[in-house]
Amino acid sequence: MPPHPTSAASHAFEEHTGELRLRVDAPALAELFAEAGRALARIACGDRPPPPPEDEAQPVSLRSRDRAALLVDWLNDLIFRTEVEGRVFSEFRFTRLTDRDLDAWIRGARAPEARALVKAATLHDLEITETSHGISATVVLDV
Repeated sequence: MPPHPTSAASHAFEEHTGELRLRVDAPALAELFAEAGRALARIACGDRPPPPPEDEAQPVSLRSRDRAALLVDWLNDLIFRTEVEGRVFSEFRFTRLTDRDLDAWIRGARAPEARALVKAATLHDLEITETSHGISATVVLDV
C-alpha cells in the first residue's frame, strides 16, 4: 500500500540488483517531476546536500509519446546535463506540462564533487498512479 500522501512532495530509494528504484510521491504532476529532479541531484551529491541554485535558468523542452516516456526523458535530460555540465539541478519551473509535452526552466549549481552514479532512467517496471490524494511514480534507474 502506498504511503499516505501529504501536501509536500517526497521521494525514497529502494535498492535493486544493478539498479536503483526511485519512488516519488507528490500532490500533482508538476511537483512529481520536480521532486524526481531533486532526487537525482541528491543521488549525484551523495552524502552532501545539493548546493543551492546559482546559475541562470536554462530552458528544457521535451515531447514524448506518453506520460511515462516523458518522465523518463525528463530524468535522462537532467542526468545528461549533470554529467556534461558538472551541475546538479534542484529548482524547476514548468511553463507547460501535459502527458506528452514539457516546457520548463531549470536552475542548478556547479558541483565538482557530484558523481555520475546514475547512467539512465528506464521504462522498466515504470509505474505512475493517481489517487484522490496525489500522484506517485516508481522509476528504475540504471546505476
